[in-house]
Amino acid sequence: MILIIYAHPYPQHSHANKRMLEQAGTLEGVEIRSLYQLYPDFNIDVAAEQAALARADLVIWQHPMQWYSVPPLLKLWMDKVLSHGWAYGHNGIACAVNR
Repeated sequence: MILIIYAHPYPQHSHANKRMLEQAGTLEGVEIRSLYQLYPDFNIDVAAEQAALARADLVIWQHPMQWYSVPPLLKLWMDKVLSHGWAYGHNGIACAVNR
């Protein structure tokens, strides 16, 4: 399964992203997780996000560049979801086989 982590704080301003997501959403085996729709209050469901990552064979992060970095919600998502002991560290091998 291909997992697209979409994090655009102002999707209405990006016609290209909208079109890409519409097309990707029609493909079999593609799951799109739109972070700003799922978590407008920035209260991330870590277990749900880790489960989605565990199901994925390929992960794509789709987001605009903001000050040479990622949008704030995606940064928070990375900090919480890709946690020590789960995604990295001595026992953190959950994402080792994903591309």
